[in-house]
Amino acid sequence: MPLIKRNVDPVHLCRGSLPQGISNELECVTNNALSGIIRQLSNLSKHAEDMFGELFKEASAFQHRCVTLQQRIDKLRVKVTQLDSTVEEVSLQDINMRKAFKTSIIPDQQVTSRQSMPSAMQDTYNQCDKPPPLNILTPYRDDGKEGLKFYTDPNFFFELWCMEMQKDVQAIKDARRRKQKRERGPQRTKDRIRSPGNRLKEIQKQAKGKEFAEASETPVVRTAGNYDQIQNYRQSGAQQVSTGWNRIWFCTNVLQQI
Repeated sequence: MPLIKRNVDPVHLCRGSLPQGISNELECVTNNALSGIIRQLSNLSKHAEDMFGELFKEASAFQHRCVTLQQRIDKLRVKVTQLDSTVEEVSLQDINMRKAFKTSIIPDQQVTSRQSMPSAMQDTYNQCDKPPPLNILTPYRDDGKEGLKFYTDPNFFFELWCMEMQKDVQAIKDARRRKQKRERGPQRTKDRIRSPGNRLKEIQKQAKGKEFAEASETPVVRTAGNYDQIQNYRQSGAQQVSTGWNRIWFCTNVLQQI
């Protein structure tokens, strides 16, 4: 929606009702049109003066900035010409002890505030109708909100901007957290171990032959409930393995004697 900064009044020259009792209506309409043109010219001259005043202010500000910049350049030129690297030796410690540079230039702030509004827009704003007095209903609200903000809220766009900035910051934090999780890698949830007695079964398979070999058992999952049972299986399996090795050793000795 375009915002008109300057409006030349009156807009319609020949529109209007004629007073009663006019003998020559055409002459009356002509006089009204001429008076409207004169008003338009006066309004146009006022806008022209306002435009030239704004241009003068901007040109004066630009000229002031140029003069200030030229003065700083002249001071820097004199300082550079006075420096001599063979005479003055500045250590790194002295440089670190110096205070950091701090500019004295104040940046432009609140360029769209009520104080920086142009005079033409200020006149248009003053001609607008005032909002209805909804603030008188605020004491009767249970949620504590102002009644006028439901009709007009000057801080709406600022609050909307704050919400968008908070969303961007939260998105950056979430992305950083996901990146850290990917760098750490997947966490181990369960440890899979071999079932106890596998060594004994392998020896039995070798004794019987491959054709009588049985299918291997599925691995056992270590949990908090069966941890003691697994330890018992390990002890019994170790005893069985030792007994099997003793039998094999006895058989080999008997065969050697025969």
